[in-house]
Amino acid sequence: MVVFVFVIVFVRSMFEKTEFTPEELKQVDYVNDKLNSLRAYAKRYDAGEELSHDEIQNVVNDILDNVVPVAERLAMNSHQHEMQDTCVRIGYPEDYKKLKQLLADSEAMCEVVFKTFALPIKAMLDDAGIVYDFQYRMKSIYSIWRKMRIDHKEFDDVYDLFATRIVYKVPENIVLAENVDVEKLYCFRIYNIIAMLYRIHPDRIKDWVTHPKPSGYQALQMTVMGPDCNWIEIQIRSERMDYEAEHGRAAHWLYKEETATH
Repeated sequence: MVVFVFVIVFVRSMFEKTEFTPEELKQVDYVNDKLNSLRAYAKRYDAGEELSHDEIQNVVNDILDNVVPVAERLAMNSHQHEMQDTCVRIGYPEDYKKLKQLLADSEAMCEVVFKTFALPIKAMLDDAGIVYDFQYRMKSIYSIWRKMRIDHKEFDDVYDLFATRIVYKVPENIVLAENVDVEKLYCFRIYNIIAMLYRIHPDRIKDWVTHPKPSGYQALQMTVMGPDCNWIEIQIRSERMDYEAEHGRAAHWLYKEETATH
């Protein structure tokens, strides 16, 4: 029996730019302008300038209600997160100070939990020959503040104080059957390893790899039961997916231009 195999090469073309429509380009400029205005306003606030409560609330509400959703659609994640946290800091300063201190107090505990949680996953990823970067981060003040405000939870009841992320490298040369998506294959290999080790919350699995968000965002995201019965959020992304998620499509063009010269 003759078996036909095909060599699939992961090349720089996976980083080809995603075209914006003319309307989206206007929205990118709109988000950038609004973020710069918010930074300038926050600078006045930090300098102790006398600003009325109503004025601050108008600025905060405008950013959260009108600008952040646009940034999220465009996958301008760093812009989105900066705007959200800045709005809590200037609009709800007491909440911000309290949460900042609580997160600082919890960080050492989260680091211990992460190391315990990550150890068996790393061992199996290494055995599988997968090249990866395993990260953890504390959740943003805004995301925790919103859960407490909207869901009326106490800080101790917010079960996912930190999130973990596995960013994996797609092999440049691999022998596989025709039409196999190597990037997706490795994503679900990692998922299967995690599923063998930890219980996955059935209602908190989001497959944005197979079905990307309208913005183009891709990741496989789930919440698993970690050590000591802690629920832990984990994202699985390829290097390409991670770049898109962290920098958005506007910065993607710059990446394409820079790497083309190397």
